[in-house]
Amino acid sequence: MSADSFYKDLAAESLICGRCGNCRSDCPVYREIGWESAAPRAKISLARELFARQGSGSISEDYARRITQCTMCGACTRACAARIDLQALWQDLRTTLVAQGKAPAAYTALAENLKSKKNISNFANATRLDWAEELEEVPEYLDQEPGADIVYFVGCVSSFFPRAAQIPVAMVQLLEKAKVGFTTLGAEEWCCGFPLLAAGQAADLAEYARHNVDRVRQLGSTTLVTGCASCYHVWSHMYPELLGESLGFRVVHATELLAELLAQGKLVPRELTATVTYHDPCDLGRNSGITAAPRNIIAGIPGLNFREMDTCGEESTCCGGGGNLQGADQNLADAIARKRIREAAATQASIVVSACQQCEQMLEKAARAEKLPLKVMNVAELLLMALEE
Repeated sequence: MSADSFYKDLAAESLICGRCGNCRSDCPVYREIGWESAAPRAKISLARELFARQGSGSISEDYARRITQCTMCGACTRACAARIDLQALWQDLRTTLVAQGKAPAAYTALAENLKSKKNISNFANATRLDWAEELEEVPEYLDQEPGADIVYFVGCVSSFFPRAAQIPVAMVQLLEKAKVGFTTLGAEEWCCGFPLLAAGQAADLAEYARHNVDRVRQLGSTTLVTGCASCYHVWSHMYPELLGESLGFRVVHATELLAELLAQGKLVPRELTATVTYHDPCDLGRNSGITAAPRNIIAGIPGLNFREMDTCGEESTCCGGGGNLQGADQNLADAIARKRIREAAATQASIVVSACQQCEQMLEKAARAEKLPLKVMNVAELLLMALEE
């Protein structure tokens, strides 16, 4: 995008704002900080000033900090009476931060790491399937099996972070129990590219889209399934637009596939006795509209007592783990997570279930910090527990 077109887009978006303040009450950052300058409408006002200067000079340090103090959860976009696409506006502003050298060092480090390793960890991409060592028996078809009906896109967090590795381990066991043919992209799986959006490096996303889509096509698979909410959002909402073409295969979130297998009788859970609540990941619930599938899985497990939190579904409160907020302001991210886990504890549940490995890591850490007797699990882990003897 040229500088001229950027500022025209910015003007069009920022001038629409009527300063009604609907966005403030739903913003997890504003609710934690409490200052008007942290609210979406104040950030829009500052964006107007940036437009008025036509990019001359530079963004102030204070405004740069406010731009990065955002989880990109989409709550403000949903609440906006003027229907401004605020997530796109925040992404554009972060692109400007990078261009002006005002982005946090964590943004630069993340982007450089992605470009060199094709994942968000410090490990070589060739080790993407190391989590499979925790399986009793590694399926021969796990690594890039041609003709497999389903490609399971594991995602960076589940591939490289020990706690989250239990999610693909559970998914493999569930798919095997359901006798579903599947494979993974193995070392050819690159990061979905979503972290680049929040780091102001959206222009580089197309490279990751092209690579990942081509690898799935080469295997001849009909379905792509991912357990990561952000991966799902990128694959289903952004890749087709970025590439300007149909992907040629179905994209589903793991909860959708598992709910289908339950409905078809391919997975028959036994009774579990526990009180459970569910946390909707922002990119799955509010930003992708998938709220029923995970709840259908929970409802399909006999004996569970399910209780909703005060905010749920598309109105669910963010866990604090999105938008690269941890890299910009770790304490703020943790504070948001602690507020969410207290909301979960208020349901009197003993288990908090989610469908995003990042959410689960944030909530698990928050539960420890708050000294709450809550177990945090992925939906796939909960379902597998109900299928084991």
